[in-house]
Amino acid sequence: MRTRLRYGTCAFILLAVSGLRQAGSVSSHDYWMYVASYTARGGSGIYAFRFHPGTGKVEPEGLAAGRFWEANAHASWSSVPRMLSQIRAGWPSAKSIARGVQNPVSLAVHPNGRYLYSADELPVPNVSAFRIEPSTGKLTVLNSVSSAGKLPTFLAVDKTGSDVLVANYDAGNIAVLPIGPDGYLQEATCVVSHRDSGAGPKRVPHPHSINVSPDNRFAIAADMGLDRVYVYRFDPRAGTLAPNDPPFVETPAGEGARHLTFDPAGKFAWLIEESGSSIKTLEWKAAKGVFLPLGTARTIPEDFHGENATAEILVHPSGKFLYGSNRGHDSIAVFTIDAATGALTPVEYVSTRGSRPRSFVIDPSGRYLFVANVETQNVIEFRIDQHTGSLTMTGTILPVPYPNSVVFAPAL
Repeated sequence: MRTRLRYGTCAFILLAVSGLRQAGSVSSHDYWMYVASYTARGGSGIYAFRFHPGTGKVEPEGLAAGRFWEANAHASWSSVPRMLSQIRAGWPSAKSIARGVQNPVSLAVHPNGRYLYSADELPVPNVSAFRIEPSTGKLTVLNSVSSAGKLPTFLAVDKTGSDVLVANYDAGNIAVLPIGPDGYLQEATCVVSHRDSGAGPKRVPHPHSINVSPDNRFAIAADMGLDRVYVYRFDPRAGTLAPNDPPFVETPAGEGARHLTFDPAGKFAWLIEESGSSIKTLEWKAAKGVFLPLGTARTIPEDFHGENATAEILVHPSGKFLYGSNRGHDSIAVFTIDAATGALTPVEYVSTRGSRPRSFVIDPSGRYLFVANVETQNVIEFRIDQHTGSLTMTGTILPVPYPNSVVFAPAL
């Protein structure tokens, strides 16, 4: 290990000359776009792209986090202090540095834009913390802690930046991981296991996502195995969760409650159901933390009869449009939202120009949508019509090995 580190230091210094960037070259209005990829299938970790929302231009910046020498091979002089910083941080573990980030399946950015967190699925179920270098987009690993369960599949950072909340799919639980000084993660302060309390054959809990309410008072977990949306009273300072009254809302059996998103005004939420290829509209009673089911919309055309499984769901920043991804039909379903009732009206079903779109993201300006096609190993950029919500492919295709999660952070 020592020999490799000495060699790596020299290599970084020699390579830095060709890769040196001038300070301040990134506009304050630009963003870093991070894309996580399955390392078990050939990816190397988390990739970075510099995004210009004014033009939609995207510039690849290489690996942001992976095996240490791979992530820094083409970096600037900042690679040397980055390495020293990681040594001072205690090298979270020799094995983690050697293997790099493994199978990051969900990414989340701290509200201050300075830290990024990753749910690492296998071989060890961890959540990792990184410091974002705004001038280069590189990620400096801070530490990793247990996700407190098996197969972490989704994480979110609360709006105060106090905690990371994680859904552990195989363990059937959710957990709260406090964020300490300088972005470091601490061990779980609260772990809640889901259980089937209904009559009849017992179901196996599989929480697939966790979100916080717009006012940060509640945490909401969608459980695919139990077909429920759980609501917890959330204390960000203490890092605790307590069952709300009622503790959950039932969804149709076998539909597979997967991901949930709120409208900007906090009046409605929408739940995408994986097996049902459907979206439930829910009225949100913020004062008491209660959901009231309102209606259902299909995510696929009526004349499509093949196999399909939904994945991601997002509301446009304007609150006017809603988007959901289909795996099988391989499309993004586009809807307009009735501001008074939350009802959805289909606009179109747009091909993702790839296979198995597990994740997609809307850029902070609301002008562009990026879809991660896992099987075709690319990220496709679409322009969003601000009047209709419809999508038009820009022609930008970003090769990424087995991409599965995409987030933005400001480039200062």
